[in-house]
Amino acid sequence: MADSRRIISIQIGDSTRQDLYYADASVGERSLLQASIQVRMLIKQGYVFAGYNVKGFEVPILKKYLGLTIPEVNVMDLRDMEGVKRLQQETGKKVLELKEVCSAYGILPDHRRPMDEKAELIKKKPEVLAQANEAARELVAKGWNSESSLKYALDTMAAGRAMLESYEEFVQKGGATDTLFHKFAVGEVIYEHRLLQALQQPTEPSPANPRA
Repeated sequence: MADSRRIISIQIGDSTRQDLYYADASVGERSLLQASIQVRMLIKQGYVFAGYNVKGFEVPILKKYLGLTIPEVNVMDLRDMEGVKRLQQETGKKVLELKEVCSAYGILPDHRRPMDEKAELIKKKPEVLAQANEAARELVAKGWNSESSLKYALDTMAAGRAMLESYEEFVQKGGATDTLFHKFAVGEVIYEHRLLQALQQPTEPSPANPRA
């Protein structure tokens, strides 16, 4: 949250349809303003916005940068669902990453592989490694382990740069659906919606009109 500077895209969808809106859209219907209009309309229609850590990230980010408030009654955070809480108890972890929970339910992040591969190539660039080493030294000064500090810094920087470069290519191509960024962003919506469906079976009650 503290590192966030702006919203570059918003994805809304479920298992049947996904809509992507982005900051540099030249077409009005795909702008962030249109995304705000769409969200407000869905709220009025009683839709539930579901996502993993949606209360901790998406909801406050939308309010901070778009002035968009989503009522608590229209929000379902997958972290609060019984299946995730049970998995926390079984693993002894207070915080589980989305990938960990999905893996436990047999949901594979195939859509992330191309972005991960791009990030791995970026890690090899001298300037990125130099920046990561500098950041790692700051973490070590705060008490972090030197090896884990470098890994964390390098992973974070490479992932962020891969995402930004992919987004810039996406914008240059006019928001083309065959770009890496679009496939990744839409893939995330489907990924989380599949987890929602898994968590709802067999004991979780189904929310009215769930949207991931």
